[in-house]
Amino acid sequence: MPRLLLRNQRAIAGTVDARLRARLLAQRALLLARHWRVEELADALAHAEAAVAASADRPALAELELARGVAQYYGAGVAGADATLLRGLDLAREVGDAGIEAECEAWLGCVGATLQHEPAGVLVHLRRALALGETSRPLAAARAAYVLATLCQEAGLIDAATGHYRQASRIAREQHDEQLLAAIVRYMSLGQVQQVRRGQARGRLDVELCRQARAALLGAQRLAKALTDDEQCLQVGLRLGEIHRVGGEHEDALSAFGTHVDAAERRGMTWEAAIARADQAVCLAATGQAGPARQAAARASAALVQVHDAYSQALIRGSLADVALALGESDAAAAQRAESATWWARDTDYCERLRAALAGAPA
Repeated sequence: MPRLLLRNQRAIAGTVDARLRARLLAQRALLLARHWRVEELADALAHAEAAVAASADRPALAELELARGVAQYYGAGVAGADATLLRGLDLAREVGDAGIEAECEAWLGCVGATLQHEPAGVLVHLRRALALGETSRPLAAARAAYVLATLCQEAGLIDAATGHYRQASRIAREQHDEQLLAAIVRYMSLGQVQQVRRGQARGRLDVELCRQARAALLGAQRLAKALTDDEQCLQVGLRLGEIHRVGGEHEDALSAFGTHVDAAERRGMTWEAAIARADQAVCLAATGQAGPARQAAARASAALVQVHDAYSQALIRGSLADVALALGESDAAAAQRAESATWWARDTDYCERLRAALAGAPA
C-alpha cells in the first residue's frame, strides 16, 4: 500500500473524534483517486459521506467536496469537477480553513489546465494556491507549481517550466509525497511528448526531441516503480506507444500500448485512452490488420464526446484521418483531416493566449 494511504489508514484507526475521522475518510477518498484506485472510490466516498453527515462538521464537508471534485477529475466526470471544487472552496472560506482552500484552488487550476479553460482564470487559481499553500498546506502549493510548470511547457517557456518543476519536486520531497514526486517527473516527460506532436502537426518532426522524450518516459517509469508500489505507469505506457507511432515504429507502438489502453479506459483516463486508441488504430492499419484497425478507430471516435480540449481532439481526428486513408476511405480521411486542422488552429490560439497570460503573471 502506498505510504500516504497507509498513514491515512493508521490515522483513521487511531482516532475516536468523529469530526477528525470524517475529515480523514474524505482525505482517503481523495488519495485513492490520486493513486488511480477508482474501483475503490464509490465505497470510500460513501463511507466519507456517512461520517461527514453524522459529524455535522462544516470543515469535514468542505474536505468531502474537495474529495468529490478530485474523484470526478480522475473519472469520467472531469467536465463537472470544477463546480464541485468551487463548492468546497466556498465552504473552506466560510469556515476559514486556508489549507482546504489552497487545495481546492490547486485542483481548480489543474482541472482548468486539463480542459484548456481561459488561461488568465486558471492562473488566478494557481497563484492563490501557491500563496495559501506555502504556509497552510504545502502540498497544495506543490501541485499548483507543477501545473504551472506544465502550462509553461505548453507555452514554450521551458526555463520557467523547469523552475516550477523544481519548486514542486522540492516540496513533494520535503512532505514525503512519493506519488506526487513521481507524477511531477512523469508530467515533465509527458510535456515533451506534447511538444513532439505539436511540432509534427506543423510539419516539423524533431527527431532529437523524440529521442529525449523516450528516454525521459523510461526514466519516469523507473522512478515511479521505485517510489510507489501501486503506480502502474499507464500514462507512460500510452506515451511510449505514441512516441513509437510518431517515429513509424508500428510494431513497437502496438507492443507498448499492449493492455495499457484497455486499462486506461477502465481507470477513467478518457482523453488519454482515446488518443492512444486512435494511434493504435493507425499502427494496426499500417501492419495490415484492417479489421482490428476499424474497431479501434470506431472506439476512438466514440470517445470524442468525452474529449474536452483542442489538443486531444486534433490528435485523435488526425489519427482517424490516417486510418481512413490507409484503409482506402479517402472521403472520410479528408473530412477528418479538415476537422483536425480546425482543432489544431484552436490549440494554437490557446497556446498563444496561454503564453500571453503567463508573460503577464508573476512567477
